[in-house]
Amino acid sequence: MSTSTVLVADADPLQRQLLDMLLSVESFDVTMVASGEEALAHLRSHTPDAVLLSMDLADVAGSVICRKVKSVKRLMHVPVVLVAPELSEGETLGDSIKREARDVGADLLLQKPLGDKNLRERVQRLIAAPSMHGRDGAPDSSAALDASSDLEVFGSLDNAMAGAATELGGLRAEVARLRHENESLKVRLSKLKERAKALQEELEDAKKPRGLFGRRGG
Repeated sequence: MSTSTVLVADADPLQRQLLDMLLSVESFDVTMVASGEEALAHLRSHTPDAVLLSMDLADVAGSVICRKVKSVKRLMHVPVVLVAPELSEGETLGDSIKREARDVGADLLLQKPLGDKNLRERVQRLIAAPSMHGRDGAPDSSAALDASSDLEVFGSLDNAMAGAATELGGLRAEVARLRHENESLKVRLSKLKERAKALQEELEDAKKPRGLFGRRGG
C-alpha cells in the first residue's frame, strides 16, 4: 500500500494532536507544523499529497499559503484544505470566508473544532480525485465551485465528535492518575520484596542447627 504525505499547519497543539490521531495511519505520513513560515519552509523542499491549513495562523494566514501553493507549478495539483476558525454557538460559516476559500483555490473548507472521524476519508478522496486544474495549469472554476458547494456539509460536526477535545483531556488525566498509582505500587512492591528477603533470611537462620551452648552452626 502506497503512503500519502500530508502537511498540517495549525498553531493549536491540541488541534494538531487531534489531527495526528485522525490522520496517522499506515496509509498516511503526516508532518505537523505550528506556523505559516514553517509550512512555507516545508513546501519549498517537499511536495505533499495534501495540505491542511488553519486560516488563523498568526504569521502567515492559511489562505495566503493556499494562494502561493496554487500559483506554483510544482504544487498547484496538491489539494488544499482550509480550516476556518471555531465559531460561537449559533453562528454559521460566513459567505466571506467561503468566498475567500474559493478565491485562493482551496479544494475544501472545514471548520474548527475538527473531530470528524470521516476526515481521513475526505482527505483520501481529495488525493485520489483528478486535479481541479486544467492542462494549462489554470484552475477549473466549475470544479472548484462544485467542491465548495459542500462546505456546509463538511463544516458541520457530529455532536459526539465535537467533544473529542474534552474526552482527550479526560484521558490525559486518567493516564496521569494511573502513572502515579503505578509508581506507588512499584514503591510498595519494592518494600514487600525487602520484607520477604528479610523473612527468608530469618527462616534460613532458624533452620541452622544449634551448638552445645545454643549457638547457630556455621
